[in-house]
Amino acid sequence: MIIVVGSGLVAVTAAQCFLEHGHSVMLTTAHAEFGFPHGGCGLWDTTVLAWPLPTLEEAVAKQEAENITCRSQWLVKRLVHRFTDSGGRSATRIRIQRHDGVLQSTGTGTVPLVGVQHVFLADQDVTEPASSAGAPLLSHTRTCTWYGAITVGGTPVRSVNTGERGDGSIECWTTSSSELDEIKPFTLESMVMKWDEDDGPLNAARCARRSREAVHDLMASNRLGVA
Repeated sequence: MIIVVGSGLVAVTAAQCFLEHGHSVMLTTAHAEFGFPHGGCGLWDTTVLAWPLPTLEEAVAKQEAENITCRSQWLVKRLVHRFTDSGGRSATRIRIQRHDGVLQSTGTGTVPLVGVQHVFLADQDVTEPASSAGAPLLSHTRTCTWYGAITVGGTPVRSVNTGERGDGSIECWTTSSSELDEIKPFTLESMVMKWDEDDGPLNAARCARRSREAVHDLMASNRLGVA
C-alpha cells in the first residue's frame, strides 16, 4: 500500500494517479479536513490540463474561454470523494512517524500500516500543520512566494493572474504582496503559497500536472515494485 500525505490538490491528484496505476492507496493529512481553507490556487487553465470534474457547479466554478476559476477547497473535497468512490481510502488528523525503522501513526485518526511500502509527502501546495515521515513527492529547484486574495464581486483588481468564481467573488495571485494592498478593505480571504519560480503564473492545473508527472516518473523508475 502507498500512503500519500497532504490535504491539497497535489496530494489528491497524486493519490488518484497511484490508484489508476493499480496501487492500494491511503490519503492522509494532519489537518482536520481535506481542502483546508487558505490553501492552494483555484485558477485552472484547461490548455495545461483538462478540468477533472464532470461539471463546474461541483466546485462553484466559472469558465471564461480556457480559464476556469473555482473554490480550490471545494474542488479538492470533490476530488477526494471521487478518489474514495474509486476505491481509495482517506483519513484526517494523522501523522506518520518512523521509530526504529517501524512506521507508526499518531493523532486521533486511524490508518492501517500493515503492508505499507511507501509514504509520499505531497504537501507542496498546502503545508501540513505537523510533519510526517516520508519522501517528498515534488522538488523545486527554485521556489517563489505567491500571495493570494479573494475579494467581493465587482472589486477592481489590477493583477493579471485573476479570475471570477461562480459565486461572483474574485481570486487573484501575485508575487508582490504590495499589489494586494489596495483591495484589502474588500478582501474575504488571504492566502500564501510557495511554488515554482518560472515564467508562468501560479495555476492549479500546473500544480496538478506536476503531481501527475511525479507519479508517472516514479512508475517509470520501477521504485514502487508491483501494484
